[in-house]
Amino acid sequence: MEEGILIELFTSPTCPYCPRAKEIAERIVRRMPGVILIERDVSEPENAAIARSYGIQGVPAMVINRRYRILGVPREEQLMHYLSSL
Repeated sequence: MEEGILIELFTSPTCPYCPRAKEIAERIVRRMPGVILIERDVSEPENAAIARSYGIQGVPAMVINRRYRILGVPREEQLMHYLSSL
């Protein structure tokens, strides 16, 4: 795993699935050194623009190291496996 893996988690305050995605991402960040989580609330114009730049049209969504996208709520094991392979 390379150092400084960045997970950008795109959320919305009205999304019923976003809290679960955030919970999973936070658990992984606690367990994997070198993984950084930034939550981006798309109700804020700057974050909505960033989401659009990635081609994201719905939440929750994760972008890993500015290139790999996960839409929806990932299974924790899948996300761990993917991050471990970087």
